[in-house]
Amino acid sequence: MEPTTELMLLGCFGAEPRLRDADMPWCYNEATYRVAVDGLDVTLVVTPAYCRARLTVRRDGRPLFEFTADWVIDLRVIDERGVDAFVLELSEGAWLRAQLRPAFVITQGHESRFPRILPSR
Repeated sequence: MEPTTELMLLGCFGAEPRLRDADMPWCYNEATYRVAVDGLDVTLVVTPAYCRARLTVRRDGRPLFEFTADWVIDLRVIDERGVDAFVLELSEGAWLRAQLRPAFVITQGHESRFPRILPSR
């Protein structure tokens, strides 16, 4: 899978990002993507060169969900017809997926490589 580009995120969000520094290339900049979907204000801030991402979801100005990752291994835009979504890979087996359309959904997961340490009931 190819690395995510500015154009891929533009297609996913359907809006151009606001760049912190207009004279810097996207990959070395901080880009803020905003979209309103299902009555929610969704903002993704990415800093590709520093592997950082921040996702916030608000309704009527009130925070519903906030997520910050200071070391994102990979950011992928889902290439699926009729779906606008992206995945933040956080570590081996840990991820967060945000789907903007057709319906807003956030899912996350972690598949551990280690055996279960708590006894089962």
